Amino acid sequence: MDTKVVALARKGALVHNSFMSEIAFLSHPTVGHLNTLLSTALRMRAEGHRSRFFIPGGPSLGFRLKPDILNNVVDVPAMVERAGLPLERLRPALGVIFHAIRLARSTGYQETRIALELFTSGAEATTRDILRRLERQPADVLVADFAFYPAILAAEKLGLPWVAVYHSGLPFRGQGVPPWGSGLPIGTEGPELQRAEATEAELLAHLARKMGKVRRALGLGPGPEDVLRTPASPWLNLVMSHEAIEAPRTGLGPSCFFVGPCFSTRRGTDAEGFPFDKLRADAFKVYVSLGTVFNDKPDVFRTLLRGLDTPGIQAIVSAGAAYPRLASGPLPSNALLFRRVPQVDLLPKVDLVIGHGGNNSTNETLAAGKPLLIVPVGGEQHDNARRIEHLGAGLFQPLQTLSEENVRRAVARLREEPGFRAKAEALSGRLESSDGPSTSSALIALLARRRAPVLLPEGAPRTVTREGLASLLTALGDPPAPSSAGAAQGGGSTS
Repeated sequence: MDTKVVALARKGALVHNSFMSEIAFLSHPTVGHLNTLLSTALRMRAEGHRSRFFIPGGPSLGFRLKPDILNNVVDVPAMVERAGLPLERLRPALGVIFHAIRLARSTGYQETRIALELFTSGAEATTRDILRRLERQPADVLVADFAFYPAILAAEKLGLPWVAVYHSGLPFRGQGVPPWGSGLPIGTEGPELQRAEATEAELLAHLARKMGKVRRALGLGPGPEDVLRTPASPWLNLVMSHEAIEAPRTGLGPSCFFVGPCFSTRRGTDAEGFPFDKLRADAFKVYVSLGTVFNDKPDVFRTLLRGLDTPGIQAIVSAGAAYPRLASGPLPSNALLFRRVPQVDLLPKVDLVIGHGGNNSTNETLAAGKPLLIVPVGGEQHDNARRIEHLGAGLFQPLQTLSEENVRRAVARLREEPGFRAKAEALSGRLESSDGPSTSSALIALLARRRAPVLLPEGAPRTVTREGLASLLTALGDPPAPSSAGAAQGGGSTS
């Protein structure tokens, strides 16, 4: 491209793909919340936009903290720096340490409540910190994790367009869908559902009161009473999922789009040097992982491995923080133990996944067409287990009843009943049609150019596929420029 054209574009004089927008991405220091934002930011950078991150965090201390969740304030900002994106570290609130320790030891609705306390801790001070930084270096659009409330408040204070990013549809209710965090099966009725709904109402009221206090301190008017169960942004909401892998969701409004999962930043990560040659062609290969946050559970891993210690099975384990204790003791001869693995590259080579039910791992497994046995440890994982159960792509094994015999029975069923694999493969085909980073980039760029809400045209599908993106942009009165097809091919694929 001619250098004069580039210069004009950087001044905002051109439109479409030549318009260079300034996008600020804001996230909590957790891997699950960062991954979708990082994939989108990298795609936007590849398409010529300027992306930068704000994340609460600090420099390396030179040693690891316990519980492992506390290391996120170092590890997560470091992921952005390794990706080569500009990063501004926000000062973490003092309450974060207290709530993070409690979070690592909690379950169920108690955990949901503590997570929201963690996410809103120091909200006023963090909002003011963001405002100071944006006043020094303005942005065209803020893109924030849906639960990063200081970003939402800062955008409202400045009158900036902002995008709420959801890594799944779990916060939203729907026909037969119980409250988020309850872990109840989809379709639950009766007193159990009523108790969960009463607890949810109490939690939402507490959150509204807390955020109302912060809003008054910032000179903002009253906010919505429900800041969790409905899409948060009046401008644009992006759900990094596909309706095919969700429970039914209702009441989403016209500013909410399902764009497909984001995997591009995790493909090829540490794949070079991984001993793929040790995977046995004659074995039923089971990949075991408890994610990146709540994985310091060596006893859970040992139970799983004993249940998998069966002829014809090979176990591949990503142990995370549990690795040192597992490596120091005896292991079944059919197990390969690693601290971490190149998960996206490994998944197509295994037959079954035993996972914790985190959003990223669950979506990546479905994209690979593999059935799941989910053993939830914390967070949104119980709800994801119920979602997979509802979809017919796997089974739910509660941690409270985990035993080697239950593991052995569940694995045998998933191995012998072809319906689980067939369903997982069918969902994989649906996911292949979407491209979360490309679609997100296109819609965010449109918001930056228009500075007006991006709304779903009447009758248009809520899930945007690769093929449907051009039609959507045309319906929105913003047909893609001819060069956009080439740009969409760069920066990694999510199929």
